[in-house]
Amino acid sequence: MKIKILALAAAAFLAPLLASAQQQQPDYYAPPLDIPIYLSANFGEIRTNRFHTGIDIKTQGVVGKPLFAAADGHIARVTVAPGGYGRALYIAHPNGTTTVYAHMDRFTDELESYLRAERLRLKRSDIDLFPDAARFPVRRGDRIGTAGNSGASGGPHLHFEVRNSADSRALNVMPRGWIVTENPDDVPPRIVRLYHIDVDTLAGVPIHSRPRPYDVTKNDDGSWSLVRTSPLKGGPTSYFVVEATDRRGDVTNTFGIHRARLSIDGQERVVFEKDGVLFTHTRYACASVLYDVQRNSRNEAVMLALRSGNRLPMYKKAVERGVVSFGENGASKQIEITVEDDAGNISTLAFEVEPDLAHTPPPHPGGRIASNRGDFVHSADGLSVSIPRGALYEPIFYTQSVVEKTIAPRTDGIAPLSPILRTGDGVQPLQSAMKLGIEADIPENMRRRACLARVSDSGGLSWSGGTYSNGSVNGTSRDFGTFCVVVDTTSPTVKSSFAEGADLSGSRTVTITATDNFSGIANFTGSIDGEWIVFERNASRGQFVHRFDPERLAAGTTHTFEFTCRDGAGNSSTWRGTFYK
Repeated sequence: MKIKILALAAAAFLAPLLASAQQQQPDYYAPPLDIPIYLSANFGEIRTNRFHTGIDIKTQGVVGKPLFAAADGHIARVTVAPGGYGRALYIAHPNGTTTVYAHMDRFTDELESYLRAERLRLKRSDIDLFPDAARFPVRRGDRIGTAGNSGASGGPHLHFEVRNSADSRALNVMPRGWIVTENPDDVPPRIVRLYHIDVDTLAGVPIHSRPRPYDVTKNDDGSWSLVRTSPLKGGPTSYFVVEATDRRGDVTNTFGIHRARLSIDGQERVVFEKDGVLFTHTRYACASVLYDVQRNSRNEAVMLALRSGNRLPMYKKAVERGVVSFGENGASKQIEITVEDDAGNISTLAFEVEPDLAHTPPPHPGGRIASNRGDFVHSADGLSVSIPRGALYEPIFYTQSVVEKTIAPRTDGIAPLSPILRTGDGVQPLQSAMKLGIEADIPENMRRRACLARVSDSGGLSWSGGTYSNGSVNGTSRDFGTFCVVVDTTSPTVKSSFAEGADLSGSRTVTITATDNFSGIANFTGSIDGEWIVFERNASRGQFVHRFDPERLAAGTTHTFEFTCRDGAGNSSTWRGTFYK
């Protein structure tokens, strides 16, 4: 009995070691496509408010390329969603990882039958399923379906990920050699621009100067220099942001960098490296970039400094949070910034910064201190704001104001029914949502359709959710900005691909196109002869496709078809008709 217990204990001890060793094997994973591998996006690319957690593989511009399991395992998850990953499979492997195959077109016939049965049982077209481990085993190289363009996809491709199964931490496959591309990458990243920002502290709150941009130039030896020849001048404390981009071989796509380092007087101070992204952390991308630059650029504006509320582990090192401090002697500092791609190509920018003896601390910005270590509540001018603990990336002086200028909204049928109110200083991201409430006098018969709208600088209005209650419209937002109350009373527009009484005996599908002028399609349902039916939804194109099921549809008869959808404000539209099949 003791021998058996010892054997079990040894097996339990050795299992994670074996799994870890398998993870280090570069040939553990087979390519998921049987075509030359070219990338259109790499791991960790910084999008507007998140990191890209996988690689995007080109599928030669078409839908339908066969997909294969990258390693032995079992299908652990099957999802269908109108946005995001669309149709996706998750395969769990014995080495402790899970591979993800997103934006698929079709699954295998066995998986499609399972999916169809579960959708009908639950009466849900969008679905998230977790089959038992023994139900769908796969071997390395088994066909699992076809690549597609489903979900939030801008064109046919495969989004492929490898994650740690225990915590869903997304791993960078390229530097590990798990995926090898057809075109070797020998192109170093391009440094586009440098930004220098002074930071003063007032009552414990960091006050950042307006970023000062500096152009750079590439030298004959491949290094980079500032276009200016004189040293930069900085206040007592400052930090840097490097704007960079990357290319791979002979493809035209732009890519994100893999690693950035900051050294001061030869001492490494900051290391920012894209690997091991937890999905609970991916929004910290907002705190790791110069946000106003990042949201309007395909480049990456990486902050070589760590904000106090940024918990992102991608900052492998951040000595004194990356801040350049001159101290009492005021000696100039030698700065070196290196930017590296995931193939090991490196670009270097070196320059000098000296103290600005004429530096003047900024004036008090006004407002109340909002800490990132506690809840913050404020109410004035008919606007109430509640910011939860941890939502801010650092303490701020919070201000809000009424926008006095007249704004001419560009959305037909939608106009402000409250003052236009600005929260914070410009558009600033939050890690988690704040609560907003705007007072508005709305007729009782319109209150069910009242909601919040975000107002752009040009006067455009976009839906921001919310509902009416006790004299105000209340909602949430993950960004500061400018808001007002509107009422959306326009129902969605619904069109069918077939006319009333059409002969569809030769058709396999019907398509409904549903669009909305403001708040978007929130939910939908459909039926044939009173029986609930499944739709494949493509949110970006506003299309809902039903594939006829011969087992449920009697041939040679006339059938009734009905589709109903509702927008975010609760307005509904229904299309009814008959067809012959």
